[in-house]
Amino acid sequence: MNGDDKDKKDPAVDGTAEASASAAADTGPATTVDPVGAKLAELGVNDEMITKIKSEIGAETLADLSGLTEGDLVGIGMKKIPARNLLKALAPAEPAAAASAMSPMSFDILPSVPSDASWLEALRAGGVLKVEQSTVISAIRAALAHRAGLFSIPEGLVKLMEKFADENDEQVDQEFFKLRKQMTRRSYAEIFEAIPGFDGSYVTEGRKEKLFARIDEHLWPAIISFYDQLKSWQEAWMQGAANPAMMMSAIMAASGSAGVMPPGMMQPPDTGVLRDHADAVADAVNRVFAGTGVQITAAVAYDATKIKETLENPRLPSLIGAANRDQMLRQLNVAVSATYPRLETNLTRFVLAVMQVKDQPAGNEELQYFGTLFMLGSQIPWDSLGGTRGGRLSGIGGRKL
Repeated sequence: MNGDDKDKKDPAVDGTAEASASAAADTGPATTVDPVGAKLAELGVNDEMITKIKSEIGAETLADLSGLTEGDLVGIGMKKIPARNLLKALAPAEPAAAASAMSPMSFDILPSVPSDASWLEALRAGGVLKVEQSTVISAIRAALAHRAGLFSIPEGLVKLMEKFADENDEQVDQEFFKLRKQMTRRSYAEIFEAIPGFDGSYVTEGRKEKLFARIDEHLWPAIISFYDQLKSWQEAWMQGAANPAMMMSAIMAASGSAGVMPPGMMQPPDTGVLRDHADAVADAVNRVFAGTGVQITAAVAYDATKIKETLENPRLPSLIGAANRDQMLRQLNVAVSATYPRLETNLTRFVLAVMQVKDQPAGNEELQYFGTLFMLGSQIPWDSLGGTRGGRLSGIGGRKL
């Protein structure tokens, strides 16, 4: 090869590993192994460019090579196309499904649960005939509050306050009459002012119980069934990853030291069944809120909020002869464990996420969504809620309803 031919060669990449090996041989025998230079020479990078990558960019280890960018290489004189080809050659091979399975998950991709303030505001702004997110939140919170005995608190407090006053020959406190008014004169004007003709007289105890019965019959079984399917889907996917033979085959195939993996190995199961069960949850929601279910739910949720405000009164325990708030709740038979608020939040978030399954695009985004949803569902004590085999929810805090 004459000097003119040599000058016409690409200054960045020779194109053959043999040329680089020949050039290295001319410099004499190496006393130590240079893994960076050897790797780049193997990929066809000439000596001049190898020196620049090491000295000007500072790549001293094989791990440093994975951090190279096209801008780095172009900046030291390599042309764009050779630079891109080099970066592709340096990129580690990784099956798409395995990468999705191993990627870190964050609950940020799931819908968040709004605070009480934004929840009440959403109730006021919600439509009459449309089941919105605020309505679903109301139903879940109200149903759990019902099972915890929250709605029996005003009546219980009134009885205990009157009894305590009689036993101590005292007059009842004015809080007694506030509670009685709260029990008997519910106008719901704050949330139903946009609905002419709808007032508190329509929200009867019978209609409330009908709503809770619909939730028990339709919504809870659908939610539990969805989690059953989600758990089965996750377990089926993980069985492949937990199989040593499959895992070794996947690693060897990814490294290029073995042939192609058999079809389906390490691939996630079909998500169609999960989408079908998510649709079933949506159907259950429609059944729960049929007729005037939306309005009754909003009224019940409003009652729950007012009762929570009542419980914030620090004088209540002394008015029934209780030493503190915890003792008052035990006397009312509505004491719940410290895990109840988290249960309510996680369960609400889980249901909202299920309702958004239909909006998830297919592919890795879908797999990550279902994987994160499974992680959230695994934090919910389904057994304490009636099991995960279609059973109804049991009482909360020891209450058997």
